[in-house]
Amino acid sequence: MEAATGVLDKKLARAFAMLDVDADGNLREDDLLALSNRLAAAFGMSDDAMKVARLRESFTQLWAHDLSTMDSDRDGQLDRAEFIAGMRKAAANDRDGLLQRLSVMVHAWMDICDTDGNGLISEDEFQTMYVKSLGASPADLKVAFAKLDVDGDGTLGRDEIRRATEEYYTSEDPHAPGNWLFGNL
Repeated sequence: MEAATGVLDKKLARAFAMLDVDADGNLREDDLLALSNRLAAAFGMSDDAMKVARLRESFTQLWAHDLSTMDSDRDGQLDRAEFIAGMRKAAANDRDGLLQRLSVMVHAWMDICDTDGNGLISEDEFQTMYVKSLGASPADLKVAFAKLDVDGDGTLGRDEIRRATEEYYTSEDPHAPGNWLFGNL
């Protein structure tokens, strides 16, 4: 069995790779804003739509309050090691604040992806969200959706996504359902 810390580091490394939109090995605020644009395009929205603007603002706040402070060499970007160490430190020192800012981002993200406006993410919306914006594997996402749908109702509600996001970014538990947020590790 892999050490618990190895599980969290593996999840954080995967998150870093997905957030590094230009795949240059460094994370900048521009990567996050580009991710907003990818998500907008995946759901046929313009970059300046109000829902997209809210997601961009949530990413800007996450960058300003959390991610930019992880830049230990002050070069204006994060490498993978800075991101992993910084996320661990943020979760330890300001867990509630970090989770609140992530929650704002999750809600903005879901507002874009919830195409029928029912407050829930269907499996099709989940697939579109991650395949078109992050390049995740559709086969992995099918399994991931089932793992994240903890109440078994065939949809993901805001609480399920919020809980999965919290587990993904903070949990050392190798069996936490949230480990599947972006598919199989």
